[in-house]
Amino acid sequence: MGTAERRKREREQRRRMILEAARRVFFQHGYRNTTMDMVASEAELGKGTLYEYFTTKEELYVALLEDGLRILDDFMARASSEAASEPLEQAIRRVARQYWRFAEQYPEYFTLLMHVSTAIELPVQKIRPELLQELQCLQERAILRGVSLIQRGIQEGVFPPGVVPERVLAQFWVVLSGAILLARHPYRSRLMQGVTPEELCDELVELLLRGWRWHRESSS
Repeated sequence: MGTAERRKREREQRRRMILEAARRVFFQHGYRNTTMDMVASEAELGKGTLYEYFTTKEELYVALLEDGLRILDDFMARASSEAASEPLEQAIRRVARQYWRFAEQYPEYFTLLMHVSTAIELPVQKIRPELLQELQCLQERAILRGVSLIQRGIQEGVFPPGVVPERVLAQFWVVLSGAILLARHPYRSRLMQGVTPEELCDELVELLLRGWRWHRESSS
């Protein structure tokens, strides 16, 4: 391995180490209370070294959001591929379960993405335009995967014609995300007694689908 290649690999490894440290700090203290000093301390690096990789807290936060969105997209891509040949309602359940698995396996990234609206409030002048553009592209890709599934449901008559796919997708997202947060609540053992996450996920999907069936039938 040449010197240049070794240095490139070492730099990437250090960047990953910084992101892992930042993920822990942001998750524990939140965006507003996190400082670059805290991240440098967690990563066991000098602050000057940290600034060689990320010039502001905002850019570091955006990089974490991008990481989380890429991981989520991998989960959704696998689910979408497996669901392509399944009946639509089964496909929706599969995708919903996969979203729940992402939240279980990557709870810190799930929390960061739940607060992704914070990124909108970031002072964009502190963030390189190409970073913001990449974040927006990743967000749009995640939305389009869900919209595509809802559009298929419209074509197959599961959802009524003329419905806005993004509206339906938002309903599934809000309900599932709320249930995931409930599953983390201190009272979850009482509220979810005898129910596995997958069972609750299926029940919520069925509840929403039943509502749309009623809407379709009452409108016909």
